[in-house]
Amino acid sequence: MQITVQVLADVARPLHQKEAPTAESEGLLKMIESFGLTLESMHKNTDDPNLQRYFIVEVPDRETAQQVIDRLLQSEAIEGAYIKPPDELP
Repeated sequence: MQITVQVLADVARPLHQKEAPTAESEGLLKMIESFGLTLESMHKNTDDPNLQRYFIVEVPDRETAQQVIDRLLQSEAIEGAYIKPPDELP
């Protein structure tokens, strides 16, 4: 199960290591790590500032996903967080 996370642009750049870490980017990583999870870029190696703002967190179950989302949405660094819907056939 995946959570899609959209962060503010000024938080995304440090997360992509294009700028020095900030208190917001480090706080976000620590919060994700407190659940034993990792934050992965959805669009690795892109220079597009809009695409750089999207990340993925793999979670084991819906309960954990909701706990993570609740914590993420309390952060001013986050613009959105939601459970990725299941893929469907066209």
